[in-house]
Amino acid sequence: MAVRLLQQPVPLADEIRLLAQLAEPALLLDRSGIILFVNEAWDRFAFANGGNVLVMSRGLVGTRWFEQIAGEEPRRSHRLLLERAARRLGSRRNGAVVQLNESNTPDLARLVATELTPEVGSEGEVVSLAIVHRLVRERPLADVYPPVEGPPERWRGETGIVQCSCCRRVARPEDAAEWDLSIGLLLHPPTDTRFAYCPLCLELHDPAGADAARGPEEPRARFS
Repeated sequence: MAVRLLQQPVPLADEIRLLAQLAEPALLLDRSGIILFVNEAWDRFAFANGGNVLVMSRGLVGTRWFEQIAGEEPRRSHRLLLERAARRLGSRRNGAVVQLNESNTPDLARLVATELTPEVGSEGEVVSLAIVHRLVRERPLADVYPPVEGPPERWRGETGIVQCSCCRRVARPEDAAEWDLSIGLLLHPPTDTRFAYCPLCLELHDPAGADAARGPEEPRARFS
């Protein structure tokens, strides 16, 4: 499987070689968020999970990372992650930032750690950002979210269907606090699907935003 990359200055060659050898899906971005390199592990993962060419190296290289993220809320959250990594505000090596995400398939509930690591030039400036997705845990999906069957109309409200871009559950139109896992909608989101974060994934990605959405009287969600 071919791996594409934009023509790069020599200082990035070592980083590209390192990412190419990883067994985990990985990308390399420039300072502005343009995708420079996609490794084979990324393409294998995308292909195994039903992705088309647009989410593989052929479609990704040369585009902005943010363009691949559906939904205004998730896009804003990932932009903040990138900005934190670019400013070296994380607690890992070189100020790397780590974000936990759910990445579910019709069979498995996956918890993935996304690590954004800034690569620093000779004068201390950030020249690129490496993004690596590492599997933390996976369990049978039904053990985490028992699937709920039904036609798309069951979850379609006045503005369409709202699906969490992280765990892939869909909101109940009659109660925005309740979300269900529909295998059919996970596999084939209708064209009127709007992507956002469910309350649990908002807590994971943006605690401050979750506090604002929850209001002063509601307790913070707890994770086991």
